[in-house]
Amino acid sequence: MSLANHKRLLAFLGGIIIILGAVSFHNIQKGHSKTTPQSINLYTTNALSTLDVSKSTDSVSNSQLTEVDEGLYRLDANSKPVNALADKTRISKDGKNYTIDLKHDGRWSNGDPVTAQDFVYSWRRTLNPKTKSEFTYVFSNIKNADQVAAGKLSTSELGVKAVGKYQLKIELSKPASYFTKLLASSTFYPINQKSVQKFGNKYGTSAATTSFNGPFTLENWTGTNDAWVLKKNPKYRDHQAVKLNKINYKVMKSNSTAYNMYQAHKFDVATLTGEQNVANKSNPALKTLSAGSVGFIQYNQKNKVAANKNLRLAISQAIDRKQLTQKILQNGSIPAKSFAVQNMAKSPKDQRDFADEAYVKNTVDYQPSDAQANFDKAQKELNQKQINLTITCGDDDNTHQMAEFIQSQLTGHLKGLNVEIQALPFPSMLAKVSQGHFQLNLTAWNMDFADPDQSLTILTSHSNSNMGHFKNKTFDNLMTKADGTDALKGSDRYNDLLQAAKIVAKEQAVTPLYEGRTHVLVNPRLKGVVFNNFSGAMNFRTAYVK
Repeated sequence: MSLANHKRLLAFLGGIIIILGAVSFHNIQKGHSKTTPQSINLYTTNALSTLDVSKSTDSVSNSQLTEVDEGLYRLDANSKPVNALADKTRISKDGKNYTIDLKHDGRWSNGDPVTAQDFVYSWRRTLNPKTKSEFTYVFSNIKNADQVAAGKLSTSELGVKAVGKYQLKIELSKPASYFTKLLASSTFYPINQKSVQKFGNKYGTSAATTSFNGPFTLENWTGTNDAWVLKKNPKYRDHQAVKLNKINYKVMKSNSTAYNMYQAHKFDVATLTGEQNVANKSNPALKTLSAGSVGFIQYNQKNKVAANKNLRLAISQAIDRKQLTQKILQNGSIPAKSFAVQNMAKSPKDQRDFADEAYVKNTVDYQPSDAQANFDKAQKELNQKQINLTITCGDDDNTHQMAEFIQSQLTGHLKGLNVEIQALPFPSMLAKVSQGHFQLNLTAWNMDFADPDQSLTILTSHSNSNMGHFKNKTFDNLMTKADGTDALKGSDRYNDLLQAAKIVAKEQAVTPLYEGRTHVLVNPRLKGVVFNNFSGAMNFRTAYVK
């Protein structure tokens, strides 16, 4: 999951949005690049919560991990996996056995070589129930992964082993056509065992208690402060490709402040929000980035009120998504038609987009009169004339504005409903939701790569990211088929996922709101940044200031 406006977890959950807001070049001299300071400044709207790949759940942490660590593969601009630490990959005909030879020049920041055993140790640690990782589900294709995560088998039974120092063998219980894409995500990065043994439970909680093997090392992060620095890693195996010497990060929750600083020529990159998007629609420096994310409301179905299906449907029908995207977000985001995003997959029959085909009439449509009728049903079923709901959300400007808009829509269209907003700093919000202390949660899910499984899998009953506790046996069975018997059957797998997506819509397992987009102003002197065309994630491994 890379919370970029992604990763992933999103994620927010894997799905919280990270705003890359500002790049500042201090004392840049005109002339040749040799005299140009290779230092930039960026900001995020949420705090960094961890540097432990086994425990990362949000896009801020994920984006930092992709800069300071390196896995077997990385995704290029087209979301295609390319070799990172992997040198050669051999896949058996049945798609169940992978033999991956590693490059021999990987190094940790503590000087240790990066070996195949580092991957084995990392994956076993993530799946160990004691780690309490929320991303164990992404390992499900690997033999015995689910049983290990459930505590039914020892971690040594996981279908991965090191053959010598630089060869990794992976045995899958079920083939996956997207498996190398999956291996590019930060959850599958290696971990230096020596460092974990040295720092114990403190590993990854600060810069000083973490080892890195990527383009940059991270410094000056204590685990609670809102600023840190990435510095070029001299031990990185491909350090010649890295041009930037320093990236300064700072948490800034006010996008308007950052934009004003951009207008004052103090920043050279700015992520736009609200009316800023309209004001800059003709700006030649404007870039529109797909976020590879879907914003949604998740419901705690262990809460009696939130568990009511008619209530959830009424909420969905009472929200004008067109107004939400055009008047509130104003960043190129579009109304969600399903719990998916554009360009995830195309129908094998007619190339129709999956997100469009998964649409179910009257589930995401703005229909105030139908919304009230369904709300009336919910009142009778709950035996409550007055229903009180609380929306838990992040406290950044964008999320808070969305929450207020939704609050206004719901109370304006549904008579007898009272809605409160509980806005919290992201780490606190995530902890509260993870513990099940919420009714409604306004969040988003960022996907690592283009596949419908990336959004739907978090709603399976065994997923640790299914914080709303949605359960549907037919849905689970379809997801199992898609990643099992139909995994290498293109049309069958597509249809499994399509039917699963329609169940999500009909049951209103979550209420999809928008497909994320981001408008960014980029100074043309910042070169070499890799923009992922699906997720919009920015990677600075090859970036430089001209």
